[in-house]
Amino acid sequence: MFEESIARNLSKRKVSYDYEPHDISYVTLRQYRPDFILSNGIIIEAKGYFRSADQRKHKLIKEQHPELDIRFVFMKANGKVQGSGLTCAQWCDKYNFLYSETYIPKQWIDETNPNKKESQHDRKVSLSA
Repeated sequence: MFEESIARNLSKRKVSYDYEPHDISYVTLRQYRPDFILSNGIIIEAKGYFRSADQRKHKLIKEQHPELDIRFVFMKANGKVQGSGLTCAQWCDKYNFLYSETYIPKQWIDETNPNKKESQHDRKVSLSA
């Protein structure tokens, strides 16, 4: 292994060092485009198959943007998520996401969301009124 050769060389030269002493956290900047945003600000993600990368993405978004209300509509809520024994429904329960199967519930559409951010459309309407 190349790292071993470097370590031997450092030791031979009597250089003090630590090898992999700790982890360093880093964040990768990515963009997220929601599938649907209801007029009340609720974000809807439609999933036929819930891939590992999407699971990681949504956990990070929830952690970094707790003000967003992201909910899932699954083709099959009892279908397994990729890379886990969990179903889509169990994954949502575990990570505190609301979910539905097949369609967006009327309750979600009628719900008022106190965390809703004013959209560009809302600003245009209020400015012209």
